[in-house]
Amino acid sequence: MHIAAVLKRKGTEIITANPEDRIDAVARKLAQHKIGAVLVMRDDGRPAGILSERDIVRAVAADGAAALERPVGDLMTRDLVTGSPADTVSQIMGVMTQRRIRHLPILEDGELVGLVSIGDIVKARLDDAELEVESLRGYVAGMG
Repeated sequence: MHIAAVLKRKGTEIITANPEDRIDAVARKLAQHKIGAVLVMRDDGRPAGILSERDIVRAVAADGAAALERPVGDLMTRDLVTGSPADTVSQIMGVMTQRRIRHLPILEDGELVGLVSIGDIVKARLDDAELEVESLRGYVAGMG
């Protein structure tokens, strides 16, 4: 299965933030949407980085409540690892495992087309396995 199919199934809505937004506002956004990360966008519409719950927790652990007043641009991960709709679920799973990341922006021809999480990838793998089991059951039932 390709990432394009995952995006088609889950949708392409992406919750974003600006580098100037405060961490406390983004934390509320994460909670409101029940997500683990936001993509941080530049004014030109291109991704500037990503900010995850882990980034926020690390900052609060280091700086206390004052971290919540800092701008997103101070804490976001700038070195984005990205994927493409043509990548397979297995390829993306490998990248996420190797790089120890849970969210991956998906770009097509340099344009942002979606964001997948490790949960999206696991769900896709489970759906594939279920389909394979059902196909095998049908095949075996047809033999008898």
